[in-house]
Amino acid sequence: MVADVKRLVEAFIADVQVQSLAAADRKMCFEIFSWILDHYPEAVKTMDDELLYWICQSIDEEKDPECLKLSFHVVEVVMKLFPDPSGIADQFASDLFEILSKYFPVYFTHGAGDNLGVTRDELSRALMHAFCTSPYFEPFAIPLLLDKLSSDLPLAKLDSLKYLDNCIHCYGADRMVTHASAIWFKLKEVLFSLSSDQLLSSGSPKDAENNKNQIISEAEHCLKTAVTYIHSSDRDIFINLILLDEDIVNNIHSVTTEENSIGSSLQALGSVVSILAGSSTYLCTRVFQAHFKRLVDILGNSAGFDSQHLSIANGSSPASINYGALYLSVQMLSSCREVAVASREGVPAEESWWLILEEKLDQIIHLFGKLLTIDSQPTQSAVRKECISFAVKGLLILATIPEQCSLLLENAYENILLMLTLVITSKYENAHLWRLSLKTLTSIGSSAVELHASKREMVYNRIVVDKIIRLAESCDASMPLNLRLEACFEVGTASVNYMLRVARSLEETVITNISQVNGSIECADYVTCLIDFYSSRLLPWFFTSGGLNELALSFALRLWDEIGDLVTLDRIISQGLLDSLMMGMKLLVRVCTEEQQSLIVQKACGIVSSMLSLPVKALTRHLLSVDELVPAHSVQDTALVCMLSSVIVGLWPQTPVPEMMMMINLFSVFLLNGHIPAAHALASIFNKYLQNSEFSHEIKLDKILDVILGGCFSIVLPSSNLKMSCSPAATLDNANFSDSLPGSIGSKIDILCGLAWIGKGLLMRGDEKVKEISLFLLKCLSSDASLATAAADAFHVMMGDSEVCLNKKFHARIKFLYKQRFFSILMPIFLSKLKETSELTTKLVIYRAFGHIITNAPVSAVITEAHQILLVMIDILAKLSVDIQDKDLVYSLLLVLSGMLMDEKGKECIVENIRIIISVLAQLVSYPHMMVVRETALQCFVAMSSFPHSKVYRMRSQVLQAAIKALDDKKRAVRQEAVRCRQTWQSSFA
Repeated sequence: MVADVKRLVEAFIADVQVQSLAAADRKMCFEIFSWILDHYPEAVKTMDDELLYWICQSIDEEKDPECLKLSFHVVEVVMKLFPDPSGIADQFASDLFEILSKYFPVYFTHGAGDNLGVTRDELSRALMHAFCTSPYFEPFAIPLLLDKLSSDLPLAKLDSLKYLDNCIHCYGADRMVTHASAIWFKLKEVLFSLSSDQLLSSGSPKDAENNKNQIISEAEHCLKTAVTYIHSSDRDIFINLILLDEDIVNNIHSVTTEENSIGSSLQALGSVVSILAGSSTYLCTRVFQAHFKRLVDILGNSAGFDSQHLSIANGSSPASINYGALYLSVQMLSSCREVAVASREGVPAEESWWLILEEKLDQIIHLFGKLLTIDSQPTQSAVRKECISFAVKGLLILATIPEQCSLLLENAYENILLMLTLVITSKYENAHLWRLSLKTLTSIGSSAVELHASKREMVYNRIVVDKIIRLAESCDASMPLNLRLEACFEVGTASVNYMLRVARSLEETVITNISQVNGSIECADYVTCLIDFYSSRLLPWFFTSGGLNELALSFALRLWDEIGDLVTLDRIISQGLLDSLMMGMKLLVRVCTEEQQSLIVQKACGIVSSMLSLPVKALTRHLLSVDELVPAHSVQDTALVCMLSSVIVGLWPQTPVPEMMMMINLFSVFLLNGHIPAAHALASIFNKYLQNSEFSHEIKLDKILDVILGGCFSIVLPSSNLKMSCSPAATLDNANFSDSLPGSIGSKIDILCGLAWIGKGLLMRGDEKVKEISLFLLKCLSSDASLATAAADAFHVMMGDSEVCLNKKFHARIKFLYKQRFFSILMPIFLSKLKETSELTTKLVIYRAFGHIITNAPVSAVITEAHQILLVMIDILAKLSVDIQDKDLVYSLLLVLSGMLMDEKGKECIVENIRIIISVLAQLVSYPHMMVVRETALQCFVAMSSFPHSKVYRMRSQVLQAAIKALDDKKRAVRQEAVRCRQTWQSSFA
């Protein structure tokens, strides 16, 4: 096979003149030859120089991008096949590189729309691999790349640096050492002298600045590669070039003595020093020996080391910090930490960088600490903030150097933690310093955990965690509570164990304060804040980080212990803590396992049963009739049911619920009194447990649901004849419901809202009984005004997303595309009802209900039916824009219209009705009740400017008048959108 392949290659060389072929044929030749080289290299290894001569001839003057990419690969593979110093690759290196160099740097002259099959980056990467493939290219490649670094074109500079970086790595130290001086001087020129003005750019000044930053970043990477790989028997050759460079020496002298030392030269110097010191232990030692002691001494002298008052400036006065010395010192410390982390075995005693740092350690920590004691000022200069930032960064670096480096760091570590903790507890007025210190403390704690530094973890726990968590344990403190809680949270994020301590401390504080709430509003607000913080910050963090279940179970059970105390329950109610406790309980329950949830449910049922004033035994036997269901109940009963409902809302569908009949009866009592949390609980039960086989031996849940719905229907509309499919027992109970209407039934409006929640639960699981609730709500739309409005808003409850229950967070059963199906079912019903209704008040209520259906349906579903509902939707917008109560619905409908404008099918429908749509939008541009409505209406006009000229030109004057009127709007965002609208329409329809 190899012999056959070799004959094929020989035939290629003898008979195929590649450059005389068409592009497609040339590409095929390169593909075949590339495949042969990749799979049968033995076939060409023994061939003579005719092979390379043919390759040179074949790729010379090639211009097709795809062919070029393949030809670069051919060169890359061929040069690797002949590694001998006296081989044919060495002989042809000059000729091959001369051809390759014509394509550097790679430019594309093709249009953006040309389908080339290869990008510029891919082609440039292939050429770079060809450059780097053989050390025989070194005499030609390095001078070319260094020469191109002088180009004014950003692309040439950037590619030169990328290629140079790879060539240094591939050619080897022995070859690259001869170019060390030239490479350093070219990189120094880029790092210290490059400015945006020197770069030729057709873009904005911002683009030029971005190009400059990208080039400098690549130069820094290239310098790091050079420092790492360019060495010989004299390993100091490259570092001596840098450290003894006259410009570097002068720059260091300049930035540590001049008044204004902040600038690009300092940043460049810092980068060079950092790269050198961070490359190896030896180079770090050399840099420290050359500069570190002197820099620290300059800092000490400039700051007035023994003075009690420290100021920050750029000057050289005795009481001012030298920013340049501070900056370079911190950069060097950062590099030595990198070296220490990379050296897992620790720094040997004979290595001197650590000895130099030890000698100056107390001095530099003291100096950084003095910077943290600067009094807060209303306005801090940029230099002051930078100095503080670098002082804090220096402390962070010193505290995160691995502890195996030296035992002397133990005292330094404690001192640093004490300094930063003191800032957190006493310097909270200085927001910049406070947040910087908090972030640094968190990073130090995380580092101790990551490095498995057990001693440091113990110290961190004692000094930081203990003090920080105590901040939140008191109601009375000068430090704002939000800052105390933020400090607790941030410190806790350093480790799961730290956060567990924070969580247990907050749990204990909440429990203690709930049982001791003394009637003061401040104390009640304090407990509310703690619960909200625990629920909104700690629980989500634990949910993603682990270690949560047992914590949540413990807290939930302890809360129920407190609720079981009647005196404590009265305090909870009187102090307004119930809402926070309800949400907290939901969130605690929802993160527990099914087994843990069972324990919470059992605990809750036991406490509620023992404290409830209702006849508990009667509640457990069967579904009660209305005369039994409406006894008088106390405020304590309401609070207990609220907390029990919170438990039910958070359960997994697989969690068994004891005493289900008792709970349903209990929640039904409160639902019929207009109690919404009870409706949440019933909605969750029917959403999660409706088809549960556990209840097959009793009255099935679907029959119980029939009874509850029938009772609600009869209370809200006593004359309702809506047919219900019930069992005989349910029919009897329905009769009892109807007979007892004069009793103390809660608000019909609240019951309607409760029905909507039950309907939502059924809708989300895809149960057919939701139709009965929907039809009843439609019937209510023809009732008196308040009831009709409540029925309309009930559709928003059913279709809208909720944070309080029935969502993924609380494990609701959610059927795919349930909103889309509900919209498709109700749309023809609403359209028919609108045609049949002539009375204006009723029509407005139907508009409101249909608006809720449209705005909560997926936009794609609405666009599919746009030809049927667009005009109705526009009419809804026009009619509802009168009443301020409908402002949110108006905005939501406008967003749906905006979505249609982004879809081709939606645009078609809008173009067909453009006149009336523009008229309504022109009115909304002056909508007084909501700024975003005016802004969105103008944005719709801008989108319409792309419509066909013949369709919208006649409305041009109307749109421009609306835009001109909006130029005087009180809100800047609206005025800006009005300017854009006017300019767009004037230019599009001039």
